[in-house]
Order: sequence, then structure tokens, then C-alpha cells
Amino acid sequence: MTAQEERHIRDLVNAYSYTADTDRFRDFGDDIEITDCTHYYISECRFDSQLDKREVEKHEQPYTGSSLKALTVTSLSQVDRWRFEMGPLSRGRFQNTTDHLTVPGSEYVEICHTCRGDGKENCPTCTGKGRRKGYHKCPTCGGSGEEGCSNCHGSGSISVKCTSCGGSGGRNETRTRRKSDYQPYRDSSGVHYRLVYVDENYSTWVPCSRCNGNGTVSSNCGRCGGRGKVTCSRCNGDGEVPCRTCSATGRVTCNTCEGRKKLLHSLRIEQTLEKASDNQLYISDVLWKEVKEFPWREQCRTELIFEKVDTRIAHGIYPENEDYNDSFNEFIDAHAGLESQRCHIRFQRAAVTRYHFHQLKYNYNGKSYTGYILGNTFYPVVSPITEYAGDLIHSAESSLKHRSAVDARRKLKEAQSLHVEGTDSTIEKLLEKVNAHLNVITRLGLKIMFWLVVLFATPFVFQYYDAINPVLPYASFINSTDWFAYDHLPAAQCIIFIFALYLTKAGSVETDYSKLDYNHALVYLARGMGEILLYALVIFVLLAAINYLGLGILTSIAMWLLWWVIKIVFFIVVIIIALVMKLF
Repeated sequence: MTAQEERHIRDLVNAYSYTADTDRFRDFGDDIEITDCTHYYISECRFDSQLDKREVEKHEQPYTGSSLKALTVTSLSQVDRWRFEMGPLSRGRFQNTTDHLTVPGSEYVEICHTCRGDGKENCPTCTGKGRRKGYHKCPTCGGSGEEGCSNCHGSGSISVKCTSCGGSGGRNETRTRRKSDYQPYRDSSGVHYRLVYVDENYSTWVPCSRCNGNGTVSSNCGRCGGRGKVTCSRCNGDGEVPCRTCSATGRVTCNTCEGRKKLLHSLRIEQTLEKASDNQLYISDVLWKEVKEFPWREQCRTELIFEKVDTRIAHGIYPENEDYNDSFNEFIDAHAGLESQRCHIRFQRAAVTRYHFHQLKYNYNGKSYTGYILGNTFYPVVSPITEYAGDLIHSAESSLKHRSAVDARRKLKEAQSLHVEGTDSTIEKLLEKVNAHLNVITRLGLKIMFWLVVLFATPFVFQYYDAINPVLPYASFINSTDWFAYDHLPAAQCIIFIFALYLTKAGSVETDYSKLDYNHALVYLARGMGEILLYALVIFVLLAAINYLGLGILTSIAMWLLWWVIKIVFFIVVIIIALVMKLF
């Protein structure tokens, strides 16, 4: 191996190292010790046949008036499908196409069987039926022939100016009213006051008695005569509109003869060209077990060492190699079985191609590894990167077994960044287990803090609302025994507090906490506990605000009603059970 070849190999290994998103193995090709680089190749024996399949069928098409030859072929049995050359075929150039050929002397003209020589057929949209050919229900009026009046919007009446008041809604009217007053007068005994009445004129607004002050009155619509409907503008009251397909004639151009009234009948040969292929690979089982996973057909350098194209290839075409020769003999026999009255082989091709690659063996950090060079790409069987990824996955599995989910996730993320082919599904399955474990830890924190709050914070809530209970002082003030029945505010607030906290916990349980990137499992536990504690504080503040606004008594009344509902339901259930037991 020359120094230039060695440098090329190291560069290919370095290019492979850049596929991993880590600096741990960056450019490790410069540090490897190359122990062996052996050239190998895969031999492929390939055998192809160009198949020509032909079917004779009856065919018809519109007659264009072209001249015809004398009718000499009248039945399918008279046609020799292989007598005609169809389509240019180059030997060795395989195709998968179709073609057709009209048999000479098989053409004749007849009246179109669809339109019977009329050139037109019933419209497929309206089926051409009825007296009113080519009509269908009007989409505007739905077939009724009437549509809503646009002037009165279908109400049948419109507002017009009141003729009594001229649209003003009323008039100013001068009226007289008598006003009383006290006037002083003097007599011999002194000053006195007497009641007098004085007439006074004033102006007032009098609404129109006809329009009630609106200025407008309702009147029948002049366009629809008060009916609210007018003749449909689209169908002119017919309830049906012309068919657009046939322009209301009920007839369209015949689709079979395209309006030409006649059909040209003939016999036609339908040809289908197909490529039939077989191949056999020759390589040692040990190498093939490793190389078959790589894109060797696309990446390897190819060399055509043998090729033969002929109308028919005979047995024994490759005597130089007994294995190759036996494979070709099997292919020849197999393809011969494809021939039939309707299928012939036009030509065949036999070829032997070699796909060249190198097996690289090298040492790195005291360990031996193997890889393959296909073209200009290095593909590892086992490399330091794949080995390290496997170690990370195994270590993550061990960490997961020992309940160290955070450490397992860190290792799996690192293994994922190495982009080792074939490890994605394993890593994804392990990550699902890790995430499920982290969610369990967080939800455990939710449950622990929920019960701590219920046991230790609920008594505090009861004492707080018992101290500020606005119901009891009011009941004492009015000395009402009925109002004492509503003294359930502390208990009601405690029940509401616990119920609201339970709902928030139930909602938090559905959250995926594994997306949080914490460095220790206890942090996930603390996250769950802290979340419930925060919810408890928020609920307590909201309840205090409700009580501050004077709405706390409503919760007490609701609690009292709920208690009575429970007692009534319990009483009904007891009665039903007693009746059932009495009947049976």
C-alpha cells in the first residue's frame, strides 16, 4: 500500500467520523493502525429477455371518411399476430412499453350502434326526457317558480311616509290651561290672600294618530302585491332552468361516433413489451453477511467482464466458470417457459458484472475493528463509534433497572447523537421507558403533596373561615333559628378547597413531565410537590377573595341544599330497596 492510498483510506474514515455529533471520535482515522486492506468483488450473473406479448382484439372508432381496402379478414382466427413487425426494437435495449397495429383488410364501416346514425344521443345530464327536454329543477327557487321579493325582503309590506303628518310624526299644537295663583289684597282688617285663576297658552307636541309618531306607515309592497314573493328571475316562473350540457335540446353529440354517425370497425393487435430478468450473486457467505446491509450496488465500482446479446442464447455460453455457466443454463430454461402462442422472446442478453470493494481491518486504542470501503465511502461493521454507542445503550439499560432514569436518559441522548444505523428503534423504546419512569416520579410528588395539603392545610382553612364566618353573626342578630341552619360556611369552603385541589391534581397527572430536562430524579419529585402547593395557594386566595366580596354565604347555602339533596336521594334509595325486598 502506497502512502497516497493510505492517506485516502484515513480521509474516508475521518469523513465517517463526522457523521457523529461528538468530538470524542473526530478525525479518529488519523490515529488508527491499518493492519489489512484486501480487495474483493461481488460477481453478478444477469440474464434478461425482451418479451413481446400480443393480443388480437376487436376495435371501433369514429369513421372520418378515409378510403378503405377490400375486406379480407373478418374473424380473429384469421389473424396471424406474429406476421407483422411492430415497433422498432434495438437489440440489447430493453423496453417496457405498449403499441398497437390495425390488421390490413379488416376494416369496415357500419352505422353507429349508439345513436343509430343520428350523430346525437340523449343528454347524460338531463337524460333528454319529458316535454320540456333538457330542463331540471331551478336551484334559485327550488322548483317553486317564485323567489323572495327583494323590495320588501319577503315580508309583503314596506314602510311609506305617513300622509297625515307628512312623515314628521306629529304636529305642535297650542293649548290653553288654567293656572291658579294667590293674590294679596288689603281691607280694614289688614292684608289678605285670595285664590285666582288665570288662562295660559302653551305649545305641546301631539303625535300623529295614524302613524303613532313614527312618521311612516306599513303598506302592501307594490312589487309583490303583499305576497312577499315574485316570479323567479332565473327560470321566469317555470321552476326549471335549461340544461347547460345540451342547451335545453335534450340531445348531445354522440360520444361513440363523435357525431360522425358511422363507426370504423377493425381488428387490432395490442402489443406489450416487457423485460424479464434473473440474476445470481457470487460472494463468500462471510463477506456477504456483512456487505449485504450496505448500498453496494450503488457505491461499488462496477466492471462488465462478459456480455452476450442474441435472438436466442444457447446453453454453455460461459465455459470458463462452471458456476456462472450453470446459472445461465438455469435462466435460459426458465425464460424458455415464458413463451406461448401469445408471448415470444425477441432477444436475450447475458452479462457478468463485478462490483469491487475493499475490506479494511484496523486497530484503535488496542482493539481490532473491521469496515468496508465501497467506492469513496467507508461503512463500518464495528467501529469505535458503534461500539461506544452500544456501550451507552447497555449502560442506559442498566441504569434504568437501578431506577436511575435521569442518568439513563443522558446516556441515550448521547447514543442518539452518534447516529449509528440500526440503533434508533432501540433508543426510542428505551427513551419511552425512561420518560414513563420520570412521569411516575413527578406524579408521585403530586399525590404526596396533595395528601399533605389535605391533612395539614384543610384544618387551617376551616379555622380561618370559622373565625370570619359572616353567617353566624347575622343569624344571632336577627335571632332566627332558620338562619342557623346555613352555618356551614367553614365546612363548605373546606370541601370546595379539597375538590378544586383534586381537579387540578387530576389535570396535572395527564401532563408529560419527561420533556423537562432536570439533572436528578428528586427534582422531578419536587416539581410535582411544588406544583400542587402552588395550586393550593391559588385556590385559597380565590376563596378568600370570594368571601371578601360577600359571596361566601352562597357556598354555605349551596352546601345546605346539597346536604338535603343527599338525604332525599338516600331516603328514596332506602324505599326502593325495601319495596324490592318485599316483592321478592
